[in-house]
Amino acid sequence: MRRLSSLLGRLTLVVLPVLAVVGCAEADTVSRAPHSLIRVSERDFRIVVTPGHIPAGEAVLVVTNHGPDTHELIVVRSRRSHLPVRLDGLTVDEEALHAVATVEGVAPKGVGRVRLHLAPGRYELFCNMAGHFMAGMHSDLVVG
Repeated sequence: MRRLSSLLGRLTLVVLPVLAVVGCAEADTVSRAPHSLIRVSERDFRIVVTPGHIPAGEAVLVVTNHGPDTHELIVVRSRRSHLPVRLDGLTVDEEALHAVATVEGVAPKGVGRVRLHLAPGRYELFCNMAGHFMAGMHSDLVVG
């Protein structure tokens, strides 16, 4: 009986550290890469992006609509020139652009989210509901 107790004690001293190491290694492979959190506040007729500068890589965009009207958010790579406007003179010609991300129809007091991967550069975020972009609903985000 004494031998069995001694053998179990030694076995415990060997097995527990091995399980601890395996458990820690497994946790490392399951963990996700860190991401940037970008908060976008929309209200008539303004968009505020916080922070305005993030590192390149994975990001989560959280859009909160503080206005009385439904808004959307479109993210495009900035060309450092004016965005193309449709013939109606009120909206951006989305077909002429490549949208990096879109959050459709965020209702008043609503929240929308999108996960995306951003390469270094400058991005423009805007609402393209009729007249909203022209009234000032656009902002920049710098990714470095």
